[in-house]
Amino acid sequence: MKKASRDRGVTLIETMVAVMIALIGMFGLGNLVFRATVTSKNQGTEMTRAVIYAQDKIEKILSLAAVPTNGSQGDFAACTQAASLQPSVCNTTGITASGWVTGLLAGGSASPVQIGCPSSGANVGYMDFMDTTGSQVDPCTNAGLGFAYVRQWRITDLTSSTSPPSFTGGPAAKQVTVAVYSLAAVNAIGGKPIVIVTSLISNPN
Repeated sequence: MKKASRDRGVTLIETMVAVMIALIGMFGLGNLVFRATVTSKNQGTEMTRAVIYAQDKIEKILSLAAVPTNGSQGDFAACTQAASLQPSVCNTTGITASGWVTGLLAGGSASPVQIGCPSSGANVGYMDFMDTTGSQVDPCTNAGLGFAYVRQWRITDLTSSTSPPSFTGGPAAKQVTVAVYSLAAVNAIGGKPIVIVTSLISNPN
């Protein structure tokens, strides 16, 4: 009589274990791909845009030193006088609410954690909002209008080496720091991209 073969097939339990191991491996690979995609978007597209928007704001703020005062050459005076006396061109925020014309007045904050339009505080006049195309929006008057980037800046007066300062219209120089927060970026380890750019502007007089 022929002996029965001891060979046997794969049991259902063994199959389930193998499938589970494969699924765990695929999940880990999928998570790695997702993280790589998020990092690529944040560090590539979003960081590049944030740097461009920060530099654009720096240039606009620096250009305020050339705003003429009573028809004369710019000397810091036009955009550093009392906000109520400043010409509308001193407002670079794109926000039309009251109190947002601050020009080159010292103040503001470079910590872009404010994602709403404030009605009071240090950020009034020192921040703006942009949509996904990089265009300014006015959420103070259009509360339902979405935005993708928040820019906040701080202007600091730098004292003259002489005492008292002998410059027309303000101090010898100002330091401008602009921070851009990419609100539309995908959440990732380390948070969403924030870019901070600093520049100096000297008194032309």
